[in-house]
Amino acid sequence: MMLNTTKTTWTDTWGQPLTLAGCWQCDGVFLLPPQRPLTICPYCGQESLDALDTAVDRPVYTQPPELLLPFTITDVNIQENLAQFAKKTWFAPADLSPQNLLARLQPIYLPLWLVDANAQATWQAEMGYNYQVVSHKEAFQSGQWRTQEVRETRIRWEPRLGRLNRHYDNQMAPALEEQRLLELALGTYQLNGIRPYRPDDLIQAAAHLPNRPPADAWTEARESLKKIAAEECRQAAAADHIREFRWTADFDAQNWTQLLLPLYTTFYHDDESRVHMVFMNGQNGNLRGQRRASMQKARRWAILIGSSAVVIFVISLLLALLGHFREAMLPWAGAGLTIALLVGVTAVLPLLAAWYVNRFGHFYDDGQQALAELTNVAWKAGEQPPV
Repeated sequence: MMLNTTKTTWTDTWGQPLTLAGCWQCDGVFLLPPQRPLTICPYCGQESLDALDTAVDRPVYTQPPELLLPFTITDVNIQENLAQFAKKTWFAPADLSPQNLLARLQPIYLPLWLVDANAQATWQAEMGYNYQVVSHKEAFQSGQWRTQEVRETRIRWEPRLGRLNRHYDNQMAPALEEQRLLELALGTYQLNGIRPYRPDDLIQAAAHLPNRPPADAWTEARESLKKIAAEECRQAAAADHIREFRWTADFDAQNWTQLLLPLYTTFYHDDESRVHMVFMNGQNGNLRGQRRASMQKARRWAILIGSSAVVIFVISLLLALLGHFREAMLPWAGAGLTIALLVGVTAVLPLLAAWYVNRFGHFYDDGQQALAELTNVAWKAGEQPPV
């Protein structure tokens, strides 16, 4: 009789000979495809992705997903989005090109929890009902006083209470600590087109393992259920508004499903060779990247503009000297000196523009701000993030 001595691990349940790897910088834990080994972290871009021992370094949650949302954005749209990002970055570093971004593009699946639950609850709230108030005011028009009717919408608040017994399906809950920041940066995924997970889904793509197990994610799931219940109670009361919703709820028959969401990541290097990540929603193509301007390129432009000002200034001086012999040259010399001054002042603008992009650019873009926060989350305490 032959004995089966093949060593099996929990990764075998995923249906592929996947490699477990971790990033010491962002603490991400990944399952990597056998056909596409990675030497850098596909999530934060740091060159610190190390192989882990599946027997010793067991992650928070290791079960394979049940469902998957496939990549649906076309190759043409991917190329267009990357080209637009590179084109719209002021004084982009030399490494920031559509070709580099495309060559470094990495598909990765992010986990998300879907929870089903029964809820039995007692609730109370204030329901608001719109009503119209009609009044009149006098206005002087065309030489005479006229009466105008004014309609104002007001809200009448009434207390309500009741009981609720409902079943809820597929309520989303975060499987990653930074889920909220990802949604702010890239938008929410539409849960249409979901299909069962297949092992060949990870032939080319990496999978980020959850860092929040279901028990930890239940707090957010419960808040989502509360919001849905409040809206259902408002509709049941035929109210226009609701406030101060409170409930005492019991839950049972909870069922947790892991769903994988599609994400593309890529990166570029700035003048100091620091990595800056670019994320693209694999469903709708929404793209967010850390925009960094090249001070080296800005300085070159400043030198070019300044040199032009010097040339114009020298020519103007020569015209002024010739003006001693031909007075017709003096107006041209004066105009040239004025132009040289104006051009010389503008030489500082490239430096100011690059400094502004690097220092303040993300403050005026909610998606950029969320991405900056996400970057800070990815860097451990005590380390300086590349902002």
